[in-house]
Amino acid sequence: MIVLLPALALVPLLLIGWLVDFARASRNDSLFQPASSAHARRARRLTGMYVRGGNLPAAARDDERLVRR
Repeated sequence: MIVLLPALALVPLLLIGWLVDFARASRNDSLFQPASSAHARRARRLTGMYVRGGNLPAAARDDERLVRR
């Protein structure tokens, strides 16, 4: 029981940490710049910022990475 309580308390802290990381990456992210880190790419995928058929130079490369064929 002594080990279980700290383990259960750790789960919400990890979730809050993930939420802060996601919020920071999505806030710093921009549509007009390439995703510079894995955090920014994850934020773009989760928020739907990647759109197929864009006219940006990196759009085709991002599509290929996100869509399995």
